[in-house]
Amino acid sequence: MGWRTSPLTIALVVINIVLYGIDFLTGGALADRFELYPPAVQAGEWWRLLTYGFMHGSWPHVLINMYALLQAGIFVEYCYGTPRYSLIYLAGLIGGGVAAYLSTAGTSVPTVGASGAILGVFGAMGVLGLKLPRLRSALVRSAFFPIVLTLGYGLIVPGISNWGHLGGVIAGGLMALLLNPVRGSELVLRTQSSPDDEETSEPER
Repeated sequence: MGWRTSPLTIALVVINIVLYGIDFLTGGALADRFELYPPAVQAGEWWRLLTYGFMHGSWPHVLINMYALLQAGIFVEYCYGTPRYSLIYLAGLIGGGVAAYLSTAGTSVPTVGASGAILGVFGAMGVLGLKLPRLRSALVRSAFFPIVLTLGYGLIVPGISNWGHLGGVIAGGLMALLLNPVRGSELVLRTQSSPDDEETSEPER
């Protein structure tokens, strides 16, 4: 598990950082065109329900989101494989966008950020705990705390789309539930190896 088994996660991190840099240098021109702006969506610019997830409001915003994506995405992409992982990420992105839009429809409040899609990936990590019983405790714990902390932060800090977060985690989790991990059995076999097996195995050279 590493960079080579997580090409989409790495690509998403690079794309998000590059797009924020371009947006910063152009004075927010990209965000104006691609953020989730309810009046624009109502006027037929439906693609904003996707592109909002590649826009960010500040350097801390994009860097924190990308750090979280690396933490969860590398593992989830490894377990599910890139094609299935892409469906999970897309589900979280769309679910978060739709929920954010429905919660702001009729207003002029824009929504930006990849956190809905990223929480969908954390939701998938929690689902992996159901599919891989021997890893359940560690996976559920690793998914539960970031999700709760993010939602709790959204409750006390204004200007954060908690509906977008909820939509993302639910959609991503449901998609993960419908899919089977492609490397789950390998991880389970690793956890089933006994200490004696480890002691008698030859060292790596």
